Amino acid sequence: MAFDPMPAGGSGPHGPFCASCNEPIAKGERSVRIHFNNDPHGHRGLSGLYHEQCGKPFASLAHVVNVTSFKPF
Repeated sequence: MAFDPMPAGGSGPHGPFCASCNEPIAKGERSVRIHFNNDPHGHRGLSGLYHEQCGKPFASLAHVVNVTSFKPF
């Protein structure tokens, strides 16, 4: 088959992919898992694994959203 689909879970032969830049996160590369209460499984593209640098603005946003939201969006 000319095209093999990527397996579920966001990982492939190069490892998991950053939720922000969609580039692979190499083995040993610093990364951070960010959780948004309104996207617990990452289906909206918010919660997930990020490169450390890519995740900094999302970590701040997740903190604000998780603290100030009383109900999911």
